[in-house]
Amino acid sequence: MKNIYLLSLLLGFTIGFSVEAKLYKWVDENGKVHYSDKMPPDQIKNAHETLSEHGVVKEKVKRDLTPEEKIAQASKIKRQQEEAAQQALEAERLEKERNTILMSYSSPDQITRLKNERISALERNIQTAKENLVIQQKNQKDMMSRAADKERSGEVVSDVFLSQIDQIKDQIKYQKQFIAEKTAEIVSTREKYDDELTKYLSYTGEESNEVESN
Repeated sequence: MKNIYLLSLLLGFTIGFSVEAKLYKWVDENGKVHYSDKMPPDQIKNAHETLSEHGVVKEKVKRDLTPEEKIAQASKIKRQQEEAAQQALEAERLEKERNTILMSYSSPDQITRLKNERISALERNIQTAKENLVIQQKNQKDMMSRAADKERSGEVVSDVFLSQIDQIKDQIKYQKQFIAEKTAEIVSTREKYDDELTKYLSYTGEESNEVESN
């Protein structure tokens, strides 16, 4: 019985050792393939494989990177992290934009109606400014004609009269600038609501029966 026990113990130890045993394969700087149960310290930095007792690859270890490769790898990782951060920020921005649009409007028709109302209001402002501009230009023409008549008759054109002419010129300049700004605002308003309508339809899957204002 004692011999059987010792034999079993020895067999178990042998099997355990066989399971734990490793075989390494690597290629040295000269391209020569090596097999050994131990990796030489000066070869650990090279690519190598761990094999089973049957020659099956159990693990692959890549070679150590050169200093230049490490710098390049670090730069690549940093770039990938920055790109991932930008993508996350963009995704967050788009989600906020989506929530804002869906909370702001209840239907495509509402977006179209608001756009038309805003554009109509701007067009009325422009028309009023154009009418005022015509009146001011007429006043300027009359004032300039009167000033010229005074000069031809030898009269002195007073500073008050000249100041009135300057005020009319300023008003004409202001009205022209106002008209230009409101005309540009019509374009930006149309672009804004059209963009938000497109996004709303994309988010909801609805269809639009858009009717443009004249």
